[in-house]
Amino acid sequence: MMLGKMKLILRLPPPQNYLYSILIALLLGFFFWQFQSTQPSTTHTLDLSGEVPALFANQTNDDLTASFASGIASAKESVLLIVYTLTDPTIIKALKKKSEEGVNVRVITDAMESPYVTSKLGSSVFMNRRFSKGRMHQKILVIDGKVSWIGSANMTSESLRMHGNLVNVIKSAPLAERLEAKALTMDMKAKDSYFLHEEFTIGGQLVELWFLPDDHMAVQCVKDLIHSAKENVRIAMFTWTRMDFAHAAIEAANRGVNVEVVIDGNQGKGVSSRIVELLRNSKVKVSLSRGKPLLHHKFLYVDQSMLVNGSANWTHDAFNKNDECFLIIHNLTQLQQHQMDALWKVISKESIQVKKKEVIE
Repeated sequence: MMLGKMKLILRLPPPQNYLYSILIALLLGFFFWQFQSTQPSTTHTLDLSGEVPALFANQTNDDLTASFASGIASAKESVLLIVYTLTDPTIIKALKKKSEEGVNVRVITDAMESPYVTSKLGSSVFMNRRFSKGRMHQKILVIDGKVSWIGSANMTSESLRMHGNLVNVIKSAPLAERLEAKALTMDMKAKDSYFLHEEFTIGGQLVELWFLPDDHMAVQCVKDLIHSAKENVRIAMFTWTRMDFAHAAIEAANRGVNVEVVIDGNQGKGVSSRIVELLRNSKVKVSLSRGKPLLHHKFLYVDQSMLVNGSANWTHDAFNKNDECFLIIHNLTQLQQHQMDALWKVISKESIQVKKKEVIE
């Protein structure tokens, strides 16, 4: 009986079965390698040793979730989060943990968004579900009154991991203090506290901080920046309905500036379709993003030397009703230019140019 079992154990399959098994193993290894190679990997880590503003974009494989979470984890005194929507479990867990450690954690969200976040954060977090004339649409994180994250990303898993977003990380106590002062007026529900734009020198760069709808010069500022372009203008925008900004872009194109525009695919076929049609008919290169992830950017990139980025879409509500915020960074460094050029390359690759009327109908 034992001999029979031994014979069974030692019996080898035909040679062709070995070849089949090896082939299957090789195919599985190849597919596993392909899967690993397509997964996001951080191209640069959160380095705040210097004061030059850092740029993070998930389309260039930066881990926005890790950037925000590590910032919150580093807090020793205070965390201020001002964001339209907060649902990402990693961010909520990080905020709750810090509050339980005794760190002062304050969160401001839009009153109509994230209905269950208060109970998830716990009683140690100071929560302000803000009601305003429009949306509370800012996306700001401030750590210990020193380091600030400002950009287009909401604190949702989709926004941080899937949708196209750009975030500026800035080490500057004066700028952080200005953001905290603005948050204080929001907590106090002050209706007559208006914050005009302010300039900061950070790491040798001029950085402007603008709040909307506070500063009525913001509209003219954006148009002036487009008018100042000498070589190229690149615009990536989730929602664009302002005709005056479109005319500024067309004027720049008419005087020989290379103007390129990419708008979110769904918005470009919906509320932004008039802008898309106007730009296309005016011979401006306009494209729509492809695929399910949103092109959630709100940036203007001029002459590869100046960047506008923040929470404001190019709509009338953004500049006249909503709580919004954007930065203007002048004289971009070579590293910042390289990062923006790499991001634009990805955005262009993931979009399709509008050439025929049928595309936007």
